[in-house]
Amino acid sequence: MPVQKFNDRVRVKVKNSSDTWMILEHENIKKGATVKFTGKVKCRNEKTGEIKFFSENGCELA
Repeated sequence: MPVQKFNDRVRVKVKNSSDTWMILEHENIKKGATVKFTGKVKCRNEKTGEIKFFSENGCELA
């Protein structure tokens, strides 16, 4: 089960991308009373404003 490594609104660098991205939110699945993290994060490029989903394992602090 994936563990959340970074908080929301943190600037990160993503593998295979030279730009800086900001984590907007973590993707999760709600099942009853529990919440399961999928390990994917929704990020926004600071230069272009483009929004993409990335694996949190491919991110490192900027």
